[in-house]
Amino acid sequence: MSTGDLRERLRRLGVKQGREGLKPKPPQPRPAHPDLPGHEVETRFGPCFVVESTYPLDHQHGRRALADLLGCDSRTAARLIKNNALDDADLASLAFFDIETTGLAGGTGTLAFLIGVGLIDSDQFILRQYFLREPKEEKAMLAGLADSLVGRVGLVTYNGRAFDVPIVQSRFTMARRRFDLAALPNLDLLPAARRLWRGRYENCSLGTLEGAVLGLERTEEDVPGWLIPQLYVDYLRTGDAGEMRRVIYHNAEDILSMVTLATHILETFADPLGERRSGEDCLRLAMWHDDAGDSEQAEAAYRAALDRPLPDDQALVAHERYAAFLKRADRRAEAVALWQNWADLAPDDMRPCIELAKFYEWDARDVEQAKEWATRALLCLSYQPKGWQREEAWKEVKHRLERLTRKVA
Repeated sequence: MSTGDLRERLRRLGVKQGREGLKPKPPQPRPAHPDLPGHEVETRFGPCFVVESTYPLDHQHGRRALADLLGCDSRTAARLIKNNALDDADLASLAFFDIETTGLAGGTGTLAFLIGVGLIDSDQFILRQYFLREPKEEKAMLAGLADSLVGRVGLVTYNGRAFDVPIVQSRFTMARRRFDLAALPNLDLLPAARRLWRGRYENCSLGTLEGAVLGLERTEEDVPGWLIPQLYVDYLRTGDAGEMRRVIYHNAEDILSMVTLATHILETFADPLGERRSGEDCLRLAMWHDDAGDSEQAEAAYRAALDRPLPDDQALVAHERYAAFLKRADRRAEAVALWQNWADLAPDDMRPCIELAKFYEWDARDVEQAKEWATRALLCLSYQPKGWQREEAWKEVKHRLERLTRKVA
């Protein structure tokens, strides 16, 4: 059959060649302008969409007012982040910064589709949330963000040093925009929060601390953070911005909580011995000053912690850390009472017994007492599960005890 005959037969059967008769694909849904309480802002790269809210400075967020931040000392903020740029800064010139992204792992492929910036301006708190209606508006959104940060002395974030700032900085770089967001001093509240509350609450997420520290409970309008990336993907696919309202609420609550949490943290670190400080607060602050090499402040806070009620597990930490502090300062005689209390609180722990055996052998020259504590250390080890660590410790304590026995003889 010739080619011409084949084509004729196909034509009779209704088969058409090439693009003839093909139906055009239906247009893909494009994100409409979201039905959100915001407005367009013109930038040199086109329009971007901004949701703007204002709050009076006496607005209560949890137990605190936004204005309480202005009574804090910027030098405490400078010490927390080890950056003298904030020493004499006006805290009203800080920018509170938080983003929502298309992925929680970060990376150059992660879009920041909602960037929230909270600013104190005169007698009000202005919250601007830049929303990426579609990815092509990213340059305009970044331009709007950069304009908002002009004149600001630094950022306040929550895990922003590791997450928010690197992601947005990478987006500036990929958009070929020269804006050094990472150069702004960053009062990242997460490290300080961990100093104060790690181990005391389930975790140190902002949501957990809102309830435990700020006395705040979010409404049902909130959305879990892990769900946010998928909600934005759904929005891009359908153009339905209904769920974006919940994401914007989540971001706004994060920023407002950072204001009052910053107030609480700055006040606590500035006045570690205040009457309102719990024993646990004093202990955490003592450890912070100790690690920073501020001996005078550390010792005062250790003493305050031990003078106030402490749970048993925290009392153990207080005795161990303060005794180690005194030992480093070559004040072993003052540490004896702490080691003895530690041994009473943890009768199965050989460490305070060993410290006391060392003290009585080499400092107090009381061999009988040293032998007694070494014997107690060996007894503690006898209750430990078998393993190479127990065996090594057993050999060391046994050797010490034999030497002490010879000295007694």
